[in-house]
Amino acid sequence: MKRFAYQARTRDGRSVRGVVEVETRELAVAQLRNQGYVVTALREAPKAATTSLFEARGPIKPKFLAIFCRQFAIMIGTGLSLVNSLQILAEQVLEKRLSKALDSIRLDVASGSSFTKALEKHRGLFPNVFIHLVEAGEVAGALPEVLDRLAVYYEREDELRKKISDALMYPTIVTVVAVTMVFVLLFFVLPMLVRNFTSFGVEPPALTQAVLNGRDWMVAHWYVVLGGILLAYILLRMYLQTPRGRRQKDALKLSLPAVGELQKMVVFSRFCRTLGLLLNSGISMVHSLSILERLIDNTVISEALGQARLGVERGHGISAPLSNHPVFPKMLVQMIAVGEETGNLEKVLTQLSDYYDREVNFAVASLTKLLEPAVMLVLAVVVLFILLSVYLPMMQMVTTVI
Repeated sequence: MKRFAYQARTRDGRSVRGVVEVETRELAVAQLRNQGYVVTALREAPKAATTSLFEARGPIKPKFLAIFCRQFAIMIGTGLSLVNSLQILAEQVLEKRLSKALDSIRLDVASGSSFTKALEKHRGLFPNVFIHLVEAGEVAGALPEVLDRLAVYYEREDELRKKISDALMYPTIVTVVAVTMVFVLLFFVLPMLVRNFTSFGVEPPALTQAVLNGRDWMVAHWYVVLGGILLAYILLRMYLQTPRGRRQKDALKLSLPAVGELQKMVVFSRFCRTLGLLLNSGISMVHSLSILERLIDNTVISEALGQARLGVERGHGISAPLSNHPVFPKMLVQMIAVGEETGNLEKVLTQLSDYYDREVNFAVASLTKLLEPAVMLVLAVVVLFILLSVYLPMMQMVTTVI
């Protein structure tokens, strides 16, 4: 795809300038003529950098996708053309990456490309489920309805992320404050007190001396400490990127006492909501499970879905293959089986996703109550150890004086 900078005049004689992205100069001229412009100058422009050093990376956040889908559905539903809708949205969205992507998509659509094909060029920004559902809506001629469902889906995703972030905020703040306090005690308070005690002829106790020796060693060999931490981090990261390491990490996350249950409920909530959304939009069960395999970020559950997809391809329903994997709760499998038998699978999946959303709320509240005393207890032990190092010399000095 090349970029062409143009100068042109509109039908009423007004001068305009801009940039179009097409394959050839002839396509650029044809696109501008279709827009009602008379081209006066056209030259190839250098490609703009896609991302800057400080620009965010990865998929667009759910809250921006929810707003975009809601506004896009309203515009198309009122009869506004796809190209005009994309142009308006590109000018008013707050997310810069989304604005650039929409501008590029608009140019592709104006050049004759389908909306789905234009979206596929930006897979790094738009999730797979978004692209596949838009494709289904475009083929069925029900794009506004699909965008409405996507808006609801991403609103719930954003709500779920906020609840989890809020639950982790308090322990994070407490940890930062405690670490700062320990740093101040180790590097400022304790050395000052030890110097004062030494001036009175009081030898620091073994515990205090051990803390000071450890601190002095870390300061003198900071490069060893930093190098060891970086090396351990790099090796662990490399191992976790291997299939075996990733699977062990995901299995450990699911087996943790409280966090594992929360992780399962979050995954099952997204599984039910996404599968119901895909089936409601007319996508087949096999194709839907294939999409879910790529969307679920837990390897253990993703592999189980892959085996369930193979069972569906052989002619079985989805509930039977899911029941062969202990990672899926019996209640979930039984409810899906009821939905299959009654022909209301999409409705049952929606009810299940609502159920798991409520369970996530309860689990987040319980986890917050559990984390607060646990974090406080661990930090209290660390702070107590440092404080003993401070107070022992004071007690020894008092004993010596007496």
